[in-house]
Amino acid sequence: MEPVQISTDRLVLRPWEPSDAPAVAAACSDPETQRWTTVPVPYTQEHASSYVEHYSAQGWAEDTDYAFAVCDAASGDVLGSVGLRRSPVRDVFDVGFWAMPAARGRGVLSEALAALCHWAFEHRGAQRAEWYAEVGNWASRRVAEKAGFTVEGVLRAGLPGRSGRRDAWVGARLPGDEDRDTRLLPAFAPLTDGVVTLRPWRRSDAPEVVRACSDPLTVRFLPVPDPYRPEDADFYLGTLVPGDWADGKAANVAVTDAATGELLGAVGLKLELRQHGVGEVGYWTAPWARGRGAAGRAAALHGRWGREALGLNRVELLADVENLASQRAAVKAGYAREGVLVRSRPDRTGEPRDMVLFALT
Repeated sequence: MEPVQISTDRLVLRPWEPSDAPAVAAACSDPETQRWTTVPVPYTQEHASSYVEHYSAQGWAEDTDYAFAVCDAASGDVLGSVGLRRSPVRDVFDVGFWAMPAARGRGVLSEALAALCHWAFEHRGAQRAEWYAEVGNWASRRVAEKAGFTVEGVLRAGLPGRSGRRDAWVGARLPGDEDRDTRLLPAFAPLTDGVVTLRPWRRSDAPEVVRACSDPLTVRFLPVPDPYRPEDADFYLGTLVPGDWADGKAANVAVTDAATGELLGAVGLKLELRQHGVGEVGYWTAPWARGRGAAGRAAALHGRWGREALGLNRVELLADVENLASQRAAVKAGYAREGVLVRSRPDRTGEPRDMVLFALT
C-alpha cells in the first residue's frame, strides 16, 4: 500500500522520512520512553535510522505496519508517533504510540490516535483496534481512554519486558464507539482561591509526603503506615492515587501554597456513592502548614469541584470527635455539622471511633 497522510485540526500524521531520525533518537533516549518500552538502551542514531527506514517504506509495502510521524500542522515539528500493526486475527489491529517529551500533556497523542482509528475503520476494514500497556503506565492509559478506548481487563504476563513478562492492560475501540473520553473521572485542572492551589500529585512530591505522614498528629488521626517510609509515598503517588482516579473510586490531589508552590497538605474525594450523588471529602495538613487555614480552603475548593465537575449533590466530611482542628476546618469550609456517628470508623488498632458528620449540600 502507498503511504498516506491524515490531518486533524492541529496535527498532520504523515509517513516517516529519513530526516526524522534525530527526533526519533531524542524521543527513544528519554528515560520515560525507555522505562515503558523495549527500545534498545542506549538508543543510537543507527537505531533511529533503521526505525525510520522500516516504517517509512517496508511496513507500508508489506501492508502490515502503518506508522505515522505526528507533526504540528503549523510548524511541522515532530511531536510523536502513532501506528497500526495487523494482528494475526483478521480485521484486528494493534495500536502503538509515543510522544516527544516536550509534547506531553497537550492531548496530542489522543487526538492523533482517534484520527488513526477512524482511518483504520474506514480504509483498512478494521473491526477492532487494540491497545496494550504495562500495568502502571498511567500516561499511556490516559491517552488511550481519552481517544475513546475502553479498558477491558488485565492480561497476566501479557507483555514482554526487560526483566521478563509483565502484566498488561488491554483496551479496545470498535467502529461503532462514540468519539468520547472513556475515563471515569475527568482530568483535573489546578484550582485556586488565591491562597491555596489544588493540583494533581507528582512523583517528585514523595519526600514531602514522607515528612508530613511521619508526623505524630497525622499518624494519630489517619490510617497511614507507621513508620512512613519512602516506598509508602512511592506507592501512594505512583499506584494508589492514579489507580483510584482511573477506577473512579477517589479523586486525590495535592494542596499547595498559591504563591510559592510549597506543599501544604492533601485533599481527596471518596466516590463509592457517586451514583447516588454523594462523595466524601478528606484532608490532611503538613505540620509546617498548620494554623494557616489550608485544610478548610482545600475542602471548600474540592467540594465545589465535586459538585460542578462530578454532579454531586452532597459532599460529606467525617472528623474524629477528638480532632477539633479538623472540625474547625470543616466549619470554615462551609460544611454543616449534622451530628455524631457513634463507633463508625475504626482507628489503626481496629477500635471503632465516634465521628462527627459534616455535609456540604
